[in-house]
Amino acid sequence: MTTLHQQLSDTLLQQIQAGKLRVGEKLPPEADYAIELGVSRSTLRLAYTELERQGVLQRRKRAGTTIIADRPQSRFNMRTTGLHELLSLGRDTELVLTGTQTVHTDAIPQLHGYESETNHWLEISGTRTLPGEKVPFNSTQIYVPARYAAIEHVLERSGPSVFRTIEERFGITVERVSQTTKAIRCPAEISSIIGLDVDAPALRIVAQLYDTNATLMEISVATFDPERFQLQTDVEIE
Repeated sequence: MTTLHQQLSDTLLQQIQAGKLRVGEKLPPEADYAIELGVSRSTLRLAYTELERQGVLQRRKRAGTTIIADRPQSRFNMRTTGLHELLSLGRDTELVLTGTQTVHTDAIPQLHGYESETNHWLEISGTRTLPGEKVPFNSTQIYVPARYAAIEHVLERSGPSVFRTIEERFGITVERVSQTTKAIRCPAEISSIIGLDVDAPALRIVAQLYDTNATLMEISVATFDPERFQLQTDVEIE
């Protein structure tokens, strides 16, 4: 069943595509527009949120709401309400491997403070691409501690995730994910992969995955084109 705010977001999108509302136009203040449309302000806000998620609207504090596109934009939306959703990137998109190598802890800043039995890690590099597109929206380096490095010999060229291979190979399960998100300048070695200019704004997520015994399974360092990736957090206080 379609909710009222979904119906409203569909109606607004249809009006934009029909030219009744134009790209670049600012929408009226929420309180006034809600009255004009005959809906509650909360319903209008939810409709705005949906259209913003699709890349159709842009909301800025004190600047209002602006129409920035006449059709939904291709992007991956990661909604984090729990562990299942947090791992959705590794479930809903394919990781295409581009190479593997062994690296030392000291060589990778994101590994400092973490232990691998030999101080060496298996580095697995890959990319993720949205359906229908050719340029990846993501470049990923995954670091697997020495105890699980044997997966190198069974990795497929493409698949949903490396952690799934570790789970299947060693009979363990991811129970905890610790994740940090940071805005960065896109490094030269990644810019050409995801279609950004060198030093252009990019999004980096560093995540540590642990099993049920609190043993580190992998560390991933993923860099995203921010125009094609969205991280949404939805937390409810019980």
